[in-house]
Amino acid sequence: MIGRGRCGMAALAPLLLLICLGTAARACSLPDLRLERVADGVPLWQGGADGFALRWRHSVTLTPVIATYAIGPDGAIRQTEERFEAHGPGMAHDGAGWRQEGDQIVLPLDRPIPRLVFRTAPEHENRLFAQGTEIDLTLWPGQPLELRALPCKDDP
Repeated sequence: MIGRGRCGMAALAPLLLLICLGTAARACSLPDLRLERVADGVPLWQGGADGFALRWRHSVTLTPVIATYAIGPDGAIRQTEERFEAHGPGMAHDGAGWRQEGDQIVLPLDRPIPRLVFRTAPEHENRLFAQGTEIDLTLWPGQPLELRALPCKDDP
């Protein structure tokens, strides 16, 4: 749970140090990205970000998948890309311009995401990457989590 202010989460303090230092004295130039539990809305992590990526190991192909997202100043989330080594069930299939980059298939997307809810599991190695920080999402396995972007508001 986040304590007083943005940077009170002791368990992830080392990961958040740079974010906390960067947000303490700035006017808002980035929307905030918040990870919270769906069941009770408890915030698990929060930091300024104009984009982020989710990485997981696909349950069928057992290969890594990376989904990239952009956050608009109004807090709108859009998926911009998906990268994978092997296409599997449940993966994006509606974008144009698929291309090969090394051993990766890259699917450019422009998909609005009104609500980003997911579950994690240690065997899927779920990770969140935002503002140079890697967050191990398997710290909260088997429960619905949500990533929400909060619109940028200038600090007083």
